[in-house]
Amino acid sequence: MSGVTIKEGEFLFRINGEMKRHPSRYSVQVGHDCHIDLGQGDDLQEILDRYYWRFMNHHCDPNAIVRGQDVYAIRAISAWEQITFNYNTTEYMLAEPFACHCDSRSCSGLIQGFKSLSDTERERMRSWLAPHLLDLLDGRRAPGPDAVVSDVCAAF
Repeated sequence: MSGVTIKEGEFLFRINGEMKRHPSRYSVQVGHDCHIDLGQGDDLQEILDRYYWRFMNHHCDPNAIVRGQDVYAIRAISAWEQITFNYNTTEYMLAEPFACHCDSRSCSGLIQGFKSLSDTERERMRSWLAPHLLDLLDGRRAPGPDAVVSDVCAAF
């Protein structure tokens, strides 16, 4: 993605890796109870070459969204600009919550995942939400006591 301006709506890349049932610090939730993480035993060069999605960071006013395993630009992204997404739009509950310092006017402060958002925040992020979280928001699926309940990565 270096040196090129990316257009709004453009496909950026696909998130690949090992499918896991539970989140880790570095995983991305792509479905109900389905998280993609780094491969076991991969060396640094393979992580850099194969899992560059791992280096996307959180921003409360992101420039990209995750749809399933695919990442798309939601606005034009300038050459050399970092690709960011809002972790609350994919993660039901983060494995390691953190304090955000993005300085956005819409900054959520403590980033914990969709589960911790107010109804107002959930609605504000509706257009960015991954399908598995939209199912929860719209009542098509109910969460379990501590996690989103489903077959492990059934859609993949």
